[in-house]
Amino acid sequence: MNMLADVLNAVHKAHSVEGSIVVSPDEEVLEFARTFDATGITDHGAKLNDSLELAIKHAMAKGATSILILPSDIPLLTSADVENIISIASSPRAVVIAPSKNNGTNALFLRPADVMNLRFGGESFPAHLAEARAAGIRPQVYRSTTVATDIDEIEDMVSVDLPGLGTKTQEFMISFRSQAQSGTNL
Repeated sequence: MNMLADVLNAVHKAHSVEGSIVVSPDEEVLEFARTFDATGITDHGAKLNDSLELAIKHAMAKGATSILILPSDIPLLTSADVENIISIASSPRAVVIAPSKNNGTNALFLRPADVMNLRFGGESFPAHLAEARAAGIRPQVYRSTTVATDIDEIEDMVSVDLPGLGTKTQEFMISFRSQAQSGTNL
């Protein structure tokens, strides 16, 4: 939950964000998210895009006119990244996409929130570009190492060492290494 904490901290510090939603089938994750004043929505094990559609519908029912979709595995995300992504969207109909290092999508800003179909999974970055164009929108691309750095594999944890100073994920990694070196059971 350290990575989720890092993402929620960045979102919470962004002045342009009025609320946050976490969707998960895990009640423990939802309770944790609520400690960050996020709304927790149970998705009952739905497919990713269906779960995100559920969050979009919930946000729109609460009056949201735009939405920023972020995964929980980008612990280097900063509030400046969040603000920059939102500020790039300058028109009433806008899409901003931040690619992952593997051609996936690590941030997707939509205005209005239901402006296009979601295509998360695999190499979703080109699929989201195509969806935006099909919706008649020229998508904007936000490139940032901190947003592109997601943790999909154990080897990815190395990438949070230097730029991850002060993140909960890095604190966990330092503790983990220390315990591993001393032979302490985790």
